[in-house]
Amino acid sequence: MITVVGLGFLPDSVTNRGMACIRGADKVVVRTGTTPACRGLGREFDTMDDLYEKAEDFDKLNAMIAERLLELNKTFPKLVYCVDGDGFKDSSVIELKKRTEVRIVAGPFDLNIEPATSCTYIGAYDIRDGFYPDPLMPICVYNIDDANIAGDVKLFLLRFYDATAQITLCDATHCRTIALEDLDRQKKYSCDTAVMAHGGNNSGFADLLRIMARLTAPNGCPWDKAQTHESIRINLLEEAYETVDAITNDNIDGMIEELGDVLLQVVFHCDIAFRHGEFTLEDVVKGLNDKLIGRHTHIFGSDKAEGADGALTVWERNKMKEKKQETFAAAVNDIPLSFPALLRAQKAVKRTQKGGWGQKTDDLRQKISKETGDLLCADNEDKATRALGKLLLYVVWAAQNANLNCEQILLDTVKKVQKVYEAFEKLVTEDGKDVNALTESEREIYCGEAIRAANVD
Repeated sequence: MITVVGLGFLPDSVTNRGMACIRGADKVVVRTGTTPACRGLGREFDTMDDLYEKAEDFDKLNAMIAERLLELNKTFPKLVYCVDGDGFKDSSVIELKKRTEVRIVAGPFDLNIEPATSCTYIGAYDIRDGFYPDPLMPICVYNIDDANIAGDVKLFLLRFYDATAQITLCDATHCRTIALEDLDRQKKYSCDTAVMAHGGNNSGFADLLRIMARLTAPNGCPWDKAQTHESIRINLLEEAYETVDAITNDNIDGMIEELGDVLLQVVFHCDIAFRHGEFTLEDVVKGLNDKLIGRHTHIFGSDKAEGADGALTVWERNKMKEKKQETFAAAVNDIPLSFPALLRAQKAVKRTQKGGWGQKTDDLRQKISKETGDLLCADNEDKATRALGKLLLYVVWAAQNANLNCEQILLDTVKKVQKVYEAFEKLVTEDGKDVNALTESEREIYCGEAIRAANVD
């Protein structure tokens, strides 16, 4: 076991209990010898400062620190590792706790910041893109030791606060108020520089949940309270299509709006389920987290994957295992009935391919030719229906062989047809003619002009 002692942030901050551990240690190691807190130890110590130059990032640094401590602990059973602050929030300690048993002797978190009963504390070097605090709680970011790190912290806080928001900037001895936008424009930074931000102005996910709960409360909105899973089920489909349309049109503002509408549907269904005792939002999130980890065993497990195709193979294999699909037929049959027909067909073809039921491109060419002839020559509806069904399926199969997305390609092609026809009709009517009274040669001329005017392939 390794003992961790929190030193606080000042030379005389360490507690009597902490000092007793330090005096009785076989060996003392501090994370860094550059901070004021380590000056009051009263004995020799080693530092991890050399690892800062060797590590390519802070994840690697924390791993290297943990590995060195574990190796030292083999020789020094009473090893003490000292870090600034209380000892609990240090990222290297968090990494060490994943690898071995750790005893933490708490130190004071004695920065010159007004204490808060509920506060999110995070080191400046521990901020990650995936870190989402509740901005309604105060956020304290410490260990801001240079202007570049201050810039990273500013960008992080701007996700939750306005640029002009007043924040508290302090070190171990001084405290003052500045605008958030000025955080990376200060003259001096040190390892004990920290900021405290209060009352985020930008709405977060927690706000969405509170608003939804208010709308469906007994005294909430009559329409929202009356909805069921069935009454709003089509809304989710509509919002998903509108999101896809915004993505297709490269409409960033549209994506923001439509993704919000999709998220609303998810939260709405979770709220309905919670009120009826079916499931909670936490159940949904846990299920998603478990799925992401369980299917990415090449990231979170021992599987290996080469490139995107290899990763997809691992995902599909884990998906079948998770869904207890012991046969490929089970996977083929597990396609939602609500899928558009073309999308459903390609999903089915793709899964039959994985189960050894492939179609060669040369064979498909012959089959497509035959079914096209049968369709054009059919003398009754039954023959035409059978021929068309086979023709569409063989075309889908050929597209799958070429790794083409049938649904998206057809949508894009129909869009081009609409654009060309709009230009065609405009050209014809501008000439004072009726689109239904054109000769074949006139139609061909107008079609050619319309294709050029619409600027499509």
